Amino acid sequence: MNEITLNASVRTEQGSKAAGRLRRAGKIPGVIKRMSGETTLIAIDAHEYMMTMRSHHGDQLLVGLNLGDSHVTALLREVQHDVITGAPTHVDFGEVSMTSTVRVEIALNFVGTPDGVKNQGGVLEQDVHAIHVDCLPTDIVESFDVDVSALRVGDKLTAADLNLGSKYHVATHKNTVIVSCVAADEEIEVAAPATDAAAEPEVIGAKPAAEADK
Repeated sequence: MNEITLNASVRTEQGSKAAGRLRRAGKIPGVIKRMSGETTLIAIDAHEYMMTMRSHHGDQLLVGLNLGDSHVTALLREVQHDVITGAPTHVDFGEVSMTSTVRVEIALNFVGTPDGVKNQGGVLEQDVHAIHVDCLPTDIVESFDVDVSALRVGDKLTAADLNLGSKYHVATHKNTVIVSCVAADEEIEVAAPATDAAAEPEVIGAKPAAEADK
């Protein structure tokens, strides 16, 4: 993955009021969790951030942060959004070393039409949409393509079946089912038959039978 570059400035004020002032000024407050254990408070231009990120959709991206005279390479760990507008309101970064592996969650992109769907009337069930892997920061990708075209009804792929190459160590448990091809009738939930009591709905305001005879 190519490193995304963002300009940021160090901020000294913290708290909800200070963050609110930054947002009104067109800035996004954020933090960098440093490898030393310290935290650096930063602010990023909101327009620059959204223009830079609009073509990137991964959950965790490698970002180069220009902080005046210094440069920090970090992973974008979390983005908080406004519940109404969807605009980013806070960003969390974690500093990384380019020579040490990191654990990240990477999305899965299922490609191909399973044989069981084309020829057996089956249905593809996606049980997991992302997995955790350990890799170098430079090897982080936005998604892995997983070919499911050979799956027939009754077949499944587990985390152990994923062939991602030597750069990636799958940290998700090897027995975790990623995707499976099932018979279509397994998807249909059969409603429980109505009991005699349920067959005659209660009439609100009606008297019980014993009282109605009086």
